[in-house]
Amino acid sequence: MNAHVPKKTLADTLAHVERIIPSRSSNPGLSLLRIDTTEGGIELSGSNMDIDIRARFPADTQGEGSYALPAHVFSQVVRALPGDLVELEFGDKELDLSSGTFATKLQLMAPSSAPQLAFTDDLAGALDASALVKALGSVRYAAAVADYQAVFRGVKLELGATTTRAVATDGFRLAYYHLETGSGIEGDVVVPARSVDELTRILGEGEAQLGLSEGQLSVRSGGFDLNLKLMDGTFPDYERIIPKTFPVAVTIDAPKLSEAVARVALMADKTANNRVDLFVRDGVLQITAEGSYGRSQESLDVLQEGSDPEIALAYNAKYLIDALGPAAGDVRLSFSGGGPSSSPSVVADLGDPSYLAMVVPLRTG
Repeated sequence: MNAHVPKKTLADTLAHVERIIPSRSSNPGLSLLRIDTTEGGIELSGSNMDIDIRARFPADTQGEGSYALPAHVFSQVVRALPGDLVELEFGDKELDLSSGTFATKLQLMAPSSAPQLAFTDDLAGALDASALVKALGSVRYAAAVADYQAVFRGVKLELGATTTRAVATDGFRLAYYHLETGSGIEGDVVVPARSVDELTRILGEGEAQLGLSEGQLSVRSGGFDLNLKLMDGTFPDYERIIPKTFPVAVTIDAPKLSEAVARVALMADKTANNRVDLFVRDGVLQITAEGSYGRSQESLDVLQEGSDPEIALAYNAKYLIDALGPAAGDVRLSFSGGGPSSSPSVVADLGDPSYLAMVVPLRTG
């Protein structure tokens, strides 16, 4: 079986598939890439047990067949090819690969050695792919990273009849992004954060088709099909802990505040939660930090509102910067209370009301 394919097409598609296939595994089959050739096209597929992926693209093929070979070896060779066109000749035991002035032989494995994957065509739901990327990308930062935090290591997708919402929290911060559009399927699922990373890389323009089955979310976008294994566990009732009243709130440009916090935090004590202190009074927000190398401060003019004349709070600088990140313009930063037992603060994007974040201040007493 022979195939001719542009190097860019093969390399770009292979890059997405290779990211998911582990380079080393206790199960040798998981490191294999399966290649299926059909009339007029090639399919690449693989799995890491949490994500199954299949990528399809057109190619000049002669004959049909199924093959397998180590994914990362094949990917390294393809990336290094000198020519614009790749010629593949599949034999019983070897793949002859040539491009420009280069040629090599790669050992083939039995296709049955690679994971046997199934991708459904029963995808009853659909969402605008760019909107889904925006929703997932705006909240991903708030997911937990420690293994013991279980379901907090995922992003919750609330799929409703007329709305869709992505939510993530690690117990110290929370973010949600709300879409006023339904997907055609209903259900609340928790997708591992690492799977969300791969999904957002693959989602392209146009429509993303969605399907739900037992323990799995299936997604089709462009030439890619994904099966995402879902997380078990109950996601917390996050809306109950979002404050509703705020004695002090300020309005300020999000990038401007983020940059100021980052500058001041250069002097923060990295062993003390990277702490920065915020003090608001008379329409001025003062940011300070102190550590073993010195002390820094910066003052910003803000639009101040609320019943209290002033407030003082401390935050982990990274958490505050992350919360501001998805906002491109003005935000309202609302403080629900200060002191030793500070209540959560809320960041609302005034330019995009779909986004909301919550950050728990550091204890100061």
